Amino acid sequence: MDAFFDFERFPCIETPRLLLRELQREDAEAIFRIFSDPEVMKYYDMDVFTTIEQAEALIERQRQRFEQKERFRWGIALKESNTIIGTGGYIAWNRLWCNAELGYDLARSYWGQGMMAEAARAMIQFGFERMGLHRIEAEVMPENSASVRLLHKLGFQEEGVLHERSFWKGAFHDLVMFALLKSKSHV
Repeated sequence: MDAFFDFERFPCIETPRLLLRELQREDAEAIFRIFSDPEVMKYYDMDVFTTIEQAEALIERQRQRFEQKERFRWGIALKESNTIIGTGGYIAWNRLWCNAELGYDLARSYWGQGMMAEAARAMIQFGFERMGLHRIEAEVMPENSASVRLLHKLGFQEEGVLHERSFWKGAFHDLVMFALLKSKSHV
C-alpha cells in the first residue's frame, strides 16, 4: 500500500479554514495549551501536560513515528494564522488489512464551530484516497458525547462496546468501536 502514500514527505492538506500540516518545534506552546487543558484531556489516554517539555517531546515522538513509517498525526492549524488548534491523524495503520484508527483533539476555544468535522473529513478523504484504506476505525469512551456526535455526523457506524478495553489514569475504560467503510463514506 505504500504506493498510495509517499512517506518521504509529510502530507499537507488544505481545507476552507484549516491547514493540516506537520507539527514543528515552534508549535510547542500551542500544543502545551491544548494538552494542559483538563477538559480536552478528560477522555484522553494521557495525563494533562504540566510542562512545555512534554509538548516538545510529543512533537518529537510524532516526527519519529512518521520517519519510522509507523503512523502520522497532523497539526491542525488555522489557515489565516498558521496557529495550531488541535491534532489528528492515524494512530494505528494496518497496511495489510487496509485499515487505520483515527484519533483527534481540539483546543476548547474552537469546540462547536465545525472545525474538527472539517479537519476529520479531510483526514478521512486522505485515508481512503491516498492511503488505500478500506476501513477507518475510532474508539471512543461512551461518555465522550461530542466525539460520538462527530463520528455519527461523519457517517461512522457504531459497532459495539469493547468492555474495559483500555487502562489509563488508574482505571479500566469501556470504549465504543466506530467504523467507516470506504464504500459507505460520503466524505
